[in-house]
Amino acid sequence: MTFDKLQASIRITKRQRDVAIVLFLVMLAANVALSLRAYTDTNQVVLVPTNVSDGMVSRGAVDKRYIEALALDAVYGLYNAAPSSLDYGRQVIERLASVGQRGALLRQYDEVAGDMRERNISTVFLTGEIRHNLPGLEVVVQGNLQTFVDTVLISTEERQILLRFVTEAGSVRLAGIHKLEVE
Repeated sequence: MTFDKLQASIRITKRQRDVAIVLFLVMLAANVALSLRAYTDTNQVVLVPTNVSDGMVSRGAVDKRYIEALALDAVYGLYNAAPSSLDYGRQVIERLASVGQRGALLRQYDEVAGDMRERNISTVFLTGEIRHNLPGLEVVVQGNLQTFVDTVLISTEERQILLRFVTEAGSVRLAGIHKLEVE
């Protein structure tokens, strides 16, 4: 091998080394950036409620536990929500709603869901007390509603929610959800 060929080979090797170093530094910078992003990124998990199956009303008697489970499922579907889980809440309301009130309940839900998506709001409802009026097919769920923007808690308020049900084709269905004034 001549001296010129040896010098050319050394130059090529040095260029390859420099390219490898530059690529290594780019990959290192990308890994550092991704690590910082993963470290500073926060996640908020909204646990979805249980899936209540349809229930029957036997001889006009409504089981207290069943109507309570329906009420809690509706409240959790409506108030335990984040922009990414709003479709689930809509499905819950659609599944539980009576035929006559389904459209109004879904419009009410869609109005709130649109606002939540637009402002990136998440809510969590922490259940406290549950009161029943079984002859009137009403349940009042009292608890605390926490509101988050991104993952920052911006408000906590006590809330009472009245859920009205109707007997429909041998089953109990949701007829209305109303916010009550807290005493």
